[in-house]
Amino acid sequence: MSLGVARLPILGVLAVALAPALHAQAANPWACRADSLSGWNCARYYNGTVTLSSELTGSVHETHKIVATITGGRVSCRVSGSEVTEFEAPGMLAVAHEATLTTGGGYNISVWCPEEAGDLPRARTEPQIKIEGQRAANYTTLEGKDSHENPNADAANGISGTETITWSLRRS
Repeated sequence: MSLGVARLPILGVLAVALAPALHAQAANPWACRADSLSGWNCARYYNGTVTLSSELTGSVHETHKIVATITGGRVSCRVSGSEVTEFEAPGMLAVAHEATLTTGGGYNISVWCPEEAGDLPRARTEPQIKIEGQRAANYTTLEGKDSHENPNADAANGISGTETITWSLRRS
């Protein structure tokens, strides 16, 4: 038997074994294929939470909160606030690592959650939560907090507010 023929059954077994892992996130048209984009990791590699809390005060009072919980390769988004009835739906997560052959370095996190109940996150759209330019000594633990002025604040009209993003992801 030639070496090429012996490899065929092994490749078939690998393809069957790895297929479920490629669809570990919410069932939708976007499939995060970590192995095809070097430096990217999807929900199946992490467990934890990413939270965005937003508040506006002044002539208006608005709150908005997204909690993305990542467990067992799935992202579950809980969305609530003054402008939306609370709901839970599947989401998507991607973690981009600056370096691929080191244990730590720079990273970015993107989380996509539906904006309305009954909807699904959409590929090729801006993520609802974006964490950029962070650094970790080791990619096995990504943690942090970022508080800043709410992007919808309008000092000229007496509207102020903050937006806080917290994250705690552990490599699974």
